[in-house]
Amino acid sequence: MSDQQGLLYHLEEIKAVSEENIKYCDIPYWIFIEEVELLYSRAKHDLPMLQAFHFDAAKLDRMLSLTGAMRTAQNNWESKQTLKQVAIENWRKEAPIMYELHDELLDFMDFAFRNCEDLLIHLSIIKQGDSKANIIEDMASLSVLGKDNLEMLKAVNFEVEKLDVAAEIAHRMRALVGEINGKMCYVDEIKLTRDRCYTLLREVVDEVQDFGKFVFRKNQGKRQGYISKYNRESMAAYRTSNVEEFGL
Repeated sequence: MSDQQGLLYHLEEIKAVSEENIKYCDIPYWIFIEEVELLYSRAKHDLPMLQAFHFDAAKLDRMLSLTGAMRTAQNNWESKQTLKQVAIENWRKEAPIMYELHDELLDFMDFAFRNCEDLLIHLSIIKQGDSKANIIEDMASLSVLGKDNLEMLKAVNFEVEKLDVAAEIAHRMRALVGEINGKMCYVDEIKLTRDRCYTLLREVVDEVQDFGKFVFRKNQGKRQGYISKYNRESMAAYRTSNVEEFGL
């Protein structure tokens, strides 16, 4: 089956993994996936020797299909992370323009309405709050307030076309924030799927590795094939650094 089909095939049991039982990968996910693929090939080749110790060959089929599911889950996670980052970058680019116009509108309206108490009270209400959501709603409210009092703004030489710009920015930024927040919730769910899938795959991998390390316990070369190469090399580098540090 394809990787996508593998994810769909295992989706029900993936979702059944409780959050408290989730295991987390301690090496880069793509390296883990590559190592599992190599482990599958090695165990497939060694299958007769593993079966001599009552290894269940169905474990290899399960490991293979879960590896495909894991590959898809990781791709989905990376894809959604990219989309979320694009939305955040768009916010970062447009936010300074919004804040600058927001301040300009307030400055001109404070001055234009300085002798009109009702409008100043209205303006003070709009000014309350400084969160992103508040600023976005301010832009919409200031646009409406300005259009209702165009002549007063024209009297202080304000470019009234900016009121339309403020409304457009409010609409665009409101949609952008909703997109970011929505993607963050969606991304969290995708990450959970990836982590749950890893948990199921990790259980099978541990079983295969345990058998391999036992069966080839007297053959160091073969036994190492059932130990993560990444972890072996990391441990070797750590030991080397300690030897150099202490001059041993």
